[in-house]
Amino acid sequence: MNVQQPPGVCVSDGRSGPTKRRSAPETGRSRLFASLLRPSVLATLFLLFLVVVPAFPAPRDLIVGVEDGWIWQVALLPPEEGWESDAGRSALGAVRYAERKVKESPDGVSGRDIRFHQEDAVDEASAAERVEDWRKRGISAVLSFGRGREIASLRPFLGDAGPVFLSAFGEEANIYNGEGVPARMLFALDLFRDFRISAFAAYAARLFPSGSVLAILGDKLDPALERYSRNLGDMFFDKGFLVAHFWIPGGGMDSFRMIESEAIASDAKALVSWAGSMVVRDVWRGTRRKSGAFEIWYGGAPQPILLSFNGIVTADQEYPVRIDPALKSLGREIWRRHNVTVKDTAIAGRAYAACQWLFDAFQRAGSPVPAALAGTMPLAEGLVFGSQTLSINPATHRPAERTVAFMIVEGREFHPVNTLLVRGPDYLP
Repeated sequence: MNVQQPPGVCVSDGRSGPTKRRSAPETGRSRLFASLLRPSVLATLFLLFLVVVPAFPAPRDLIVGVEDGWIWQVALLPPEEGWESDAGRSALGAVRYAERKVKESPDGVSGRDIRFHQEDAVDEASAAERVEDWRKRGISAVLSFGRGREIASLRPFLGDAGPVFLSAFGEEANIYNGEGVPARMLFALDLFRDFRISAFAAYAARLFPSGSVLAILGDKLDPALERYSRNLGDMFFDKGFLVAHFWIPGGGMDSFRMIESEAIASDAKALVSWAGSMVVRDVWRGTRRKSGAFEIWYGGAPQPILLSFNGIVTADQEYPVRIDPALKSLGREIWRRHNVTVKDTAIAGRAYAACQWLFDAFQRAGSPVPAALAGTMPLAEGLVFGSQTLSINPATHRPAERTVAFMIVEGREFHPVNTLLVRGPDYLP
């Protein structure tokens, strides 16, 4: 007896097993469906799904990991340009690279994974709320790429409870308290701006013979500038130089002319100015054509306004990072592992070094508690920062030394003329 079966159903006569499947007549829709089921098409759709859907764990997994203690957490704050900028993507790529290396290592960091959370910038109005939120979520540390400007807003609320705050920059951020001791929860990857005192003392010793005269221009009405001038004079004297101190006058340009004449008459080899760039401009204009004129060293960071004044010398800790070939290798490795193009290798290097610093502190502390972490952050050694290897100075909460380039203005550009390893000074009273 012939039994009619629905299309596509196997038919058996009970003796020889299933016979070949009979297919229903193909239609346009069935052909399209069949083509979508081809392995190559399915693989392509799967890969597209991976690109569109971020590979982050479900919130529940994160909650369980934190509650069970196998995930320790760090919040990330963006650079000033935002996360979608070249700087933001490069920094985040380096963080994810460091995070993944921990996750794939047999022991992790003290047996745990470290999870970094990408967050929005902090402003003065939101600072108290953000600190409270970090504490509620169990955030151990905050790593910021905002150049340290948010420190002033967060500092009153971090106190001794934290979380730990690490700036991947921080040259302009004063993290000392009123007694000259760094705040317990604050750390920075850059030397403080007063590193130029040590830098110029070392640079002078490299260039000039002992007994040479060096001039210093300061401002007694500005406590910081007065302190920088006084301490630089002491360092020059300790290195065997004769020091001529000058102070910013209140009598206008004629008074500057008097300073210039006295400095030239003393046979000063260089004048270090802690005054602003406009004062440097006036001194440069008054001396550039005079016989026996001294070099002018500017005590601030390189800035575009100086590019019109050939011969001005500045000291910069950022330039060696920007040109470091080791950071190009880091960028290639991030691309290989995460398919992220690193267009800002300097900030990627800062991100990777800062992650190492945090990992070192977590490992030493064996705990995610901010107070424990703050106690081990000053002990870090051997941190890889491109071609530099950093150890932290407990007296400053910053690296003990950084490579510093001395830059001279020529043809409306800064050109490196020397590079020295400079130790940042401890607190200068």
